[in-house]
Amino acid sequence: MTTVPVENVYYLLLYAWDRIRDADTEAVSRRGYTRYQDLFAHVLADSVTPLVTRGLDRGYQLRSDEVAGVRGRLDLGSTLRSNLHSRGRTRCEFDELTDDVLHNRIVRATIRLLLDTELDDRNRKRLRVLDQRMGGVSHVRVTGRDLTRVQLHGNNSAYDFALGICRIVHDNLLVGRGGALQFRGFQATPQQMGSLFEAFIFNFLKREQSAYDPTRPHLDWHDAGGTPASRACLPKMKTDLVLQGSGRRIILDCKFYGEPLKSGTVNSSHLYQLLAYLANAAAADGEAAYEGFLLYPMVTERIALNYQLNGFPITIRSLNLNQPWEGIHNELLGMLPPPANRKASAAA
Repeated sequence: MTTVPVENVYYLLLYAWDRIRDADTEAVSRRGYTRYQDLFAHVLADSVTPLVTRGLDRGYQLRSDEVAGVRGRLDLGSTLRSNLHSRGRTRCEFDELTDDVLHNRIVRATIRLLLDTELDDRNRKRLRVLDQRMGGVSHVRVTGRDLTRVQLHGNNSAYDFALGICRIVHDNLLVGRGGALQFRGFQATPQQMGSLFEAFIFNFLKREQSAYDPTRPHLDWHDAGGTPASRACLPKMKTDLVLQGSGRRIILDCKFYGEPLKSGTVNSSHLYQLLAYLANAAAADGEAAYEGFLLYPMVTERIALNYQLNGFPITIRSLNLNQPWEGIHNELLGMLPPPANRKASAAA
């Protein structure tokens, strides 16, 4: 699989999460991190510091405690067994507003995990300060199920970016030799990296160019017969990206794949899938001319192939992610063909 420098992973994440405007990209570039844990420690500290400074989000938690008088729901059995009533006290259950809520627990647990890895001194110091300032949050072991249980809303949506970093850290930290935590390398999870690559391409093209309007439509099987139950079993055709410009419709499929040209030939399943998208889209929209585009990260050599298949122009390209970010930016924009009307205007 292609090697992606640590700094470029940061850019991919920022575009994928649509946070490029909020990011301190210069600081990350200036520090030249070569370890993933330093990158994510830096980014997590940047995203958590304002949360702590303005006050951690709080929520109501059910608490059982011994209190004077009665508060909330009286636990009569426990009160009598402990003879608390003789001292004017009771055991009660009540809701308490606290910052010891799930999303804060996940953030603090992730900070603690990163502190158990090898970090540069500045990142370690920043995380230690944040850990101390979150002293009212329980230190618990976070599971994958916890990460899926968090529900954000308008009042705590600022946690979204920090929790995204937390998920990546928890997914990629492994126990190495001697029990030390090691970051296994972000590209070691192809499914995760594939989703990241797809989201990056979509948001990058949405932000960095204006010739095309990027969308992600679901395509229908054109003229599909059969019973409703049978049609319900057909696979969904969810496009990665459709670029719409004057006179052009480009269905772009992103594949983060280790062998784009296996044994020197184009991956057949990728090509068949793209042709199915093109055939059904064109049949449903008789006026627009459709084109296909397969985009891979560059593995060992650059790919630049062009075909005419089943009446559709097909382009296959690779994007070199192992280069300075400016090169990635320019290379990706340079792959896009001009909209048809611009080409015609230029010719005139």
